[in-house]
Amino acid sequence: MLDKKHGALIFLNSAATGLLSPLLTLLLLDKGLSLAAVPLAVGLHSAVAVIFEVPSGMAADRWGRKNCFLVSLALLLPGLGLLALGRGMAAVLAAMAFQGLARAFSSGSLDALVVEEFLLKNGAEALPRCTARVSALTSVGLAVGCLAGGGVYALTGRLWTALALKGAAVLVLLVLGMGLAEHPVERAEGEENPVVQLAATLRSAGLVRALVLWSAAFAPALFAVEVFYQPRFTQLLGGGAAGWALGTLNAGAFYAAAAGSVLGPRLIRRPTLGRLLTVTAVVGLALMAMSAVGAPVLFVAVYFLFYVIVGWSDYLTSSLMNEAAPPSQRATLLSASSLSLQLGGLAASPLLSAGAAVGSVSQVWLAAGGALAVLMLAWLAVHALQARKTK
Repeated sequence: MLDKKHGALIFLNSAATGLLSPLLTLLLLDKGLSLAAVPLAVGLHSAVAVIFEVPSGMAADRWGRKNCFLVSLALLLPGLGLLALGRGMAAVLAAMAFQGLARAFSSGSLDALVVEEFLLKNGAEALPRCTARVSALTSVGLAVGCLAGGGVYALTGRLWTALALKGAAVLVLLVLGMGLAEHPVERAEGEENPVVQLAATLRSAGLVRALVLWSAAFAPALFAVEVFYQPRFTQLLGGGAAGWALGTLNAGAFYAAAAGSVLGPRLIRRPTLGRLLTVTAVVGLALMAMSAVGAPVLFVAVYFLFYVIVGWSDYLTSSLMNEAAPPSQRATLLSASSLSLQLGGLAASPLLSAGAAVGSVSQVWLAAGGALAVLMLAWLAVHALQARKTK
């Protein structure tokens, strides 16, 4: 079983991340930004996170996952302070830069520490149980955070209450994080520079490279749903007031992903690349099905099913990456996979935008889902042929 303290940290860290998720645009507008300037502020957050994603993972592998996790929490505090007390574009941009740095430093550090400590106590054969639990706790934490942030705002009518709640959660995380125990990762004498190591790992035709490429290939379909589910659902409701329903739908997606993470080990006990490719092809088929539904209730059902399968795929890829990654590169490679996912989404955004401009959301989803299913099935066929040749 996962250590209770580790589980509590993962859940609380994810919940803290979700607290401002449903309120971010409102918060930025309240700080004096125009609606047109909001994407600029959010884009800065994403850009900073992308730039520092891999360097922060290398730092975690080099100087300790606990230290980098504590750095990420410390970076959140000035960002929250600026959002609470500052006003205007300069204050908001500085706050978003701090938030982006914090996200980069937290992305691979805590997960790598938890997995490493679990493996030391339980052995590699128990890894799927660990990754499934981590994925489930992350998804449930995000959902609880979204509901708590929206709920506090609904009860008080004050945006600062959600900021205060997140600040309190960060302080609790700092106290708990300082008490973390971390076994130092053994390093070979004369070990290469981490940048050289990463480049060598990604150049070699192994499982790690395949998983990083998978993240980039998977991103466009996931990004298409995240960008367009709100207008599509609102359209299906006939343009009526859908705010409460969208909030519930957003939280429900995290719970559905958590359910997929929990079901994953029961459906596939031994993750393999071939099984990951098969499940990802099913994700594409689910997106195609979602593109075809025309009733709100049916849309919700298929939407949740989509995220159940996404959670299942997350369990598989997390298990495979943690199994394939050398301990001295674990946080770096987890960050590289996260970076690949983000870059895949960014690269797809112009295509998704063009598709929505000339067609409908349903047509974009049909194309994205079909492309993902075809790509994964083709990759699966090539993988099967290669496996036969090596026998």
